[in-house]
Amino acid sequence: MQRDVDVKLKRVPRKFEISHIIATVVIIAAVITLASIWMGNVGESPPASAPANPPPALADTGGFQQRSRELIEAYLSTQQIRKLQLGAGTARHEGWLNTDIEAGEGLAYLDASKPFPLPDGSIHYIASEHVIEHLSYEDGKVMLAESFRVLAPGGKVRVATPNLLRFIELFQKDLSEPARVFAEGKLAWHEWPKERPSAAIILNLQLSSWGHKFTYDPETLEAALGRAGFTSIQQFEMSESDDPVLQGFEARTTGVNAATVRHETMVLQATKPALATGTQ
Repeated sequence: MQRDVDVKLKRVPRKFEISHIIATVVIIAAVITLASIWMGNVGESPPASAPANPPPALADTGGFQQRSRELIEAYLSTQQIRKLQLGAGTARHEGWLNTDIEAGEGLAYLDASKPFPLPDGSIHYIASEHVIEHLSYEDGKVMLAESFRVLAPGGKVRVATPNLLRFIELFQKDLSEPARVFAEGKLAWHEWPKERPSAAIILNLQLSSWGHKFTYDPETLEAALGRAGFTSIQQFEMSESDDPVLQGFEARTTGVNAATVRHETMVLQATKPALATGTQ
């Protein structure tokens, strides 16, 4: 029986086989095309070189950076005592070069985790308020090293940032009155769950919210400043300083949540040695 089938297959004209194959291919192609039309997928994709519309937030980055270069050049050429604010946001200080990564009126572009667009030794004061905690530990090193580089000998850096110890102390069994008031203030301010015990809730949400990446305690920040080359490292309360230029710098010292901010914030101030030889 198998032999008879083979014989019959051999007798099929080759011309018929080719015609049958071609017809089958045409039918399959037609089906695919009709299916594509029905699904609305027919049509050429845009050429690979066709630019996509950039997101609105990034569309003007080039223009912002160009305007920033002009703003920086104008500031350096007109100011005798040059003061740089990192991560200014909405807190603009008159007479300062206010910078941020987001565009805004009167702001120059500066990414604190990258080389600063400033010459060596061109700045006399650098200050930031609740900025360094938004950087990784390694990027925080960059921020401090760049601050050291662009400061003139004798120049000062001031860093205000949340103090990790203020949150750790909430785990103590017997809370001090300031710590208890602080915990209640944090929960109310940020509308966090008011559940007991609250120490772990406050600590975890503080460390994971608002893009926070690394929160310092005084000892760790002091060590980081020292490794960057700074000396005469001192700790102050917000808005307090032994230098009149830096007194009253912090903007988060007023409003209904001012007491909470003051309790959680530490301020370290340091100096670039007059005979600085470079970072360590």
